[in-house]
Amino acid sequence: MEGTSRTLPYTIRFVGLLGSHSFGTNPKFMATAVDLGRELIRRRISLAYGGGNVGLQRAVASTVFTNGGLVKGFIPGYIATRRVHGPTYGVEHTVSSNYYKYFEMNHAVEAFIILPGGVDTMKGLFTLISWACEGLHNRPIGLLNIDGYFNNLLKFLDDAVRQNFMASSQRKLFISSFFVDELLDKLEFSKAFPEPGVSYDEFVNPGRLDLELHL
Repeated sequence: MEGTSRTLPYTIRFVGLLGSHSFGTNPKFMATAVDLGRELIRRRISLAYGGGNVGLQRAVASTVFTNGGLVKGFIPGYIATRRVHGPTYGVEHTVSSNYYKYFEMNHAVEAFIILPGGVDTMKGLFTLISWACEGLHNRPIGLLNIDGYFNNLLKFLDDAVRQNFMASSQRKLFISSFFVDELLDKLEFSKAFPEPGVSYDEFVNPGRLDLELHL
């Protein structure tokens, strides 16, 4: 990242992707999804996604696959046989349900990235969060907050903490950024420093705190 005084080693080698099977109405969604695919290639990160070749997931998967990256698609059998989402990029793994899609992806990847989407995307996201809260996995989960799409969700989570419906430790499971490179850096940071109380902002700019104290 430009302007930072420290860099993180690229230790994440496989990410799981959740997102819409639609492109949405905002052209920034598609453009940023393609940028994500390019950045995964640049960092030599492989991709697991929900299969098929439609929507924002397609934009990422096709970019990775056509540029020589490894792609695995995990798709429920009842969807695969109907081919409603078209052929899968890379290696296709057929699973029995969406639940097992998340289960198999969780075993294959080291982090998750969530793109804008609807009910199915949110179901997958909260499934992963529930599993993390129950200690079933420790993969960092990143929201790619394109054009502020997840702002209302993040506000809801903050309100849930304030109203004591959600622990602050659970809220910290949600990592977000407007930018592809920053989100991936934050996921790398969360993987490298899982202990509480460690600040990403202080890591990338360790002199800022000293500067603020002297102002």
